[in-house]
Amino acid sequence: MSQLVLYIPLERYLHEWVTTHLGDPVVFPHKSNENAIIRAFIKKLPDGMAPEINDGTMTAIAIPDSKAKPPAEGYTYMTPKGKEAIREAIKDLFKRHLWNDIDPIVHQNVGVNTLISAWCEMNGIDLDRAETVRQCYYRMRDSYSKRGINLRSTTKKKSDNQPDFTDM
Repeated sequence: MSQLVLYIPLERYLHEWVTTHLGDPVVFPHKSNENAIIRAFIKKLPDGMAPEINDGTMTAIAIPDSKAKPPAEGYTYMTPKGKEAIREAIKDLFKRHLWNDIDPIVHQNVGVNTLISAWCEMNGIDLDRAETVRQCYYRMRDSYSKRGINLRSTTKKKSDNQPDFTDM
């Protein structure tokens, strides 16, 4: 992995999540979808253009090594639309992570707000942004519901078996 980076504007919760899991600067796994997107859209810095500098609001993303587009030879520039493609890939990864962790346990006797707050704590997201994450979860769930796909359990599973408290 090269030491050269590009800067992507991300929402604060996404920045906190991705840097918690992949470092700062963000280094995606070698054969990841995100690195494939970077390799596809990275190009040489146009003549007369200064390298981008982080103004403190962007996320540093390490540029992966590539024989076809070596960063050391100037392949360090990405257009705004290329950056948008990377941002969408990061957001998709975030949503899959959130859904896979929260949905299996959301039907327990714990409130969604508590679950989301605990998930945020575990994933490096400041609790001030837990409401944003909760809304993201609800929007995913509700978008399926509007199309007739119910991802929520409408009844609790009942069992005829008596609970066994002898092991406690």
